[in-house]
Amino acid sequence: MVLTISDGGEIFVTDWGNSRINVFDLEGNSLRTLSSKGRGAGELTNPTGIKIGPDGNLWVVDRGNNRVQVLTQDGDFVKGFGAFGAGPAEFNVPTSIAFDNADRFYISEFRGNRIQVFDLEFNYQGDLVPGVLQGPHGMVFDANGDLYVADTGNGLIRKLSLTED
Repeated sequence: MVLTISDGGEIFVTDWGNSRINVFDLEGNSLRTLSSKGRGAGELTNPTGIKIGPDGNLWVVDRGNNRVQVLTQDGDFVKGFGAFGAGPAEFNVPTSIAFDNADRFYISEFRGNRIQVFDLEFNYQGDLVPGVLQGPHGMVFDANGDLYVADTGNGLIRKLSLTED
């Protein structure tokens, strides 16, 4: 399970095994469930990563469908992209998503052994540290703009300094 918290105090939790997103209040009370299992727009299969994007929507890593979907906080489909593969905007078991402060987002791929970078319009910007990561999973930015990555296959937490000097 991975979670993100909205400015309004709702907690959105990926429920990998049930292919949905559960929503709770700050006291832990269940509010609603978003999505259902499937391959259609707005449906999920084994979601892993989730973040609230700069647009206020939920950006969900739909691991079982090898894609990223953007949903409103009420669960309505906004947009999505991706497919299985090894090319740009294709994913091989995507796991996590992170946003930087320069209107880019990052998708880690467990079996693809890479992190792809995109702008907010889904335009591919490149890969980070190609050939280095083995099974990257969780990612988070710190206040300085450095990206921390759980490099599970190498048993490491990697710090990637992405700021330009």
